[in-house]
Amino acid sequence: MIKNVVFDFGGVLVQYDFVGFFAKILGSREQGEWFMQNVLPHSINNDMDLEFHNFRYYIEQQQRLWPDYAEALDIFDEHYIDVFTCETEGIRDLILSLKARGYRILGLSNWSSRVYDVIDKFDIFNLIEDSLISKDVHQLKPNKDIYESFLNKFHVKADECVFIDDKPENIEGCKTVGMNGIVFKNSKQLKQELDKLLQSDN
Repeated sequence: MIKNVVFDFGGVLVQYDFVGFFAKILGSREQGEWFMQNVLPHSINNDMDLEFHNFRYYIEQQQRLWPDYAEALDIFDEHYIDVFTCETEGIRDLILSLKARGYRILGLSNWSSRVYDVIDKFDIFNLIEDSLISKDVHQLKPNKDIYESFLNKFHVKADECVFIDDKPENIEGCKTVGMNGIVFKNSKQLKQELDKLLQSDN
């Protein structure tokens, strides 16, 4: 029986636009996309989220590799919070309804210590009882070990959890430890899939 509803943060609770942020700095969306593919690629974001070093370490590393973009990287560091644009439409009401029905609301996210900037900006995070962040355990979704760390931290059973994430690979990851999972597209779709899962679970 499902007792715990577990939310990813970026792309589920709050929305972000890295390309748009850098487009404003660099002059076009095309340049923003190029920047995210080359200067600040997914692999660097993963390193930041693992946090074997602090956030600034990786900014300076990329500045040495891409000196022409040193200023853009500094702006990113100084205005990081501006990347995160809004609370996801409809997600607050859904969480409130789940809490009213007695479900425990937890979080599981890949993020660096800069997550606290985002938590401070958006009060949606006040609805989350507690969370496991990748930087605390130096593990990343979709690898099996972070889901095991989550289950151990909160002393919960895998089959009593449903994990919600916008990336299909992270849902596949949670299933390797026996958690239920839903790929998030929007709040309406999530509510429909959650209702179906929770009803069949009773």
